Amino acid sequence: MSIIQRGADDFMQYLGHFLSLVGLPYAIGFLALCFWWRWWLLVPAGIVAAVLAKIEYASVNASDGAGVAFGIILVVFAMIGAASGFVASGIVLIGRTTRLRALQAVFVLPTVFIVGFGSYFAVTWTQQKTREARYAPPSAACLDNLHPARIADAAITIPVAPGILLYGDGMSDDHYILWSNPDARAFCNKADGGSATLKSVVFMLDGSPARREMETKRPFCSRLHPEYPWAEMACHLIPTDVIPDKPVKMTVSVKASGFDPSARERDAMLKNQPTVASDGLRTYRSKNDSYLQRPDGYFAQCHDHRSKSQPWLSCTATEELSDKLAISYDFRSTAELFITQSAIVADNARAIFNSLKP
Repeated sequence: MSIIQRGADDFMQYLGHFLSLVGLPYAIGFLALCFWWRWWLLVPAGIVAAVLAKIEYASVNASDGAGVAFGIILVVFAMIGAASGFVASGIVLIGRTTRLRALQAVFVLPTVFIVGFGSYFAVTWTQQKTREARYAPPSAACLDNLHPARIADAAITIPVAPGILLYGDGMSDDHYILWSNPDARAFCNKADGGSATLKSVVFMLDGSPARREMETKRPFCSRLHPEYPWAEMACHLIPTDVIPDKPVKMTVSVKASGFDPSARERDAMLKNQPTVASDGLRTYRSKNDSYLQRPDGYFAQCHDHRSKSQPWLSCTATEELSDKLAISYDFRSTAELFITQSAIVADNARAIFNSLKP
C-alpha cells in the first residue's frame, strides 16, 4: 500500500469517527424539536431550547482544559440539530396548513435532517474559501510596481514593502497596512486608479519579532533595493543593542497652515532648568523623560528605559519638512552620541521620504 493511499485511508477513517461523534448530539437535538406539530407547542419549545443552548454554550466556553474544544463541538452540533428540528416542524406545520403533499412529514424530516447536518460543513467551507480569497497575495503587478500617490503638494511613488503604513485623507478607516494582503490590494487599486491622496506616510522600521517575521516574507525583501535607504531595516529586525544611524520610525504628515509641529514640546521643555554638558548639550529633565538640545537649537524628547536589553535613549524629534508637511521620527541614541547622532538621523529621515519621490 502506497503512502498516499495509506494517508487517504487514515483520513477517511478519521472523518468517519468525527461524523459518528458529532452525529449523535445532532440527532438528539433534531429529534428534540422535529415532532412539535402545533404552533402553540413549537414556539415555546423553540424558545426554551434556545435559552438552554445559550446557557450550555456559555458554560462550556467558560471552562478550561483539554476537553473544551471537544465540548464546544458537541454543543454546537446539538444546537444545529435543534435548529434543524425546529425548522422541520415549522415546515410540516406549513404543509398541513397549505395541504401541500411535498411538505408532508415523511418527506420533510429526512430532507431537513440531511441538509441541516451538511449546513455546518457547507458554511465552514464557504468561510474558509472566503478567507483564502481575502488574504490571498496581491497580483504580481501590485507587488512589483511602484504606485503613484500625493501627500499635500508632493508627488510620491510607493512600493508594496514591509513597514509602510499609509493614512488617506478620508475617514479614520481610510488606511493601508502594506504588509497586509487585503490592504495592499486595496491601496494598489486606489493608487493605480489615480485617486490615492494621503495625509500621512509612516515607516515602521523597528518592531517586534512576530510582526517582523511576517513582514519579511513579502516579495519586496527577496531582493536588494539600493534605491531605498530604509530597505535593509524594513526587512531585518534590528538587534536591541544596536544604535542605527536611521530612524526606527518616521512619519511625514500634512500640517495645518502656519502650525508649528514642535511648539508644544518646546514649551514643555523650556519650563525646566537645563544642565549643560561640556560639549554644549543641554538636558531638560521631566520625570522619566528628558529633552536633549544641541547648541544649534535642535532638540528631541527622549526616554531612558533603564534596561540592559535597551541600553539607549528612545528619542523623538518633530520638524517642518516644507510649508505643508511635517516630519516626525523616532531614533535610538545616548547622551554621548546625541549631538552627532541626531544630525545624521535627521538627514536620513529626510532621505527616507525623498526616496519615494519620482
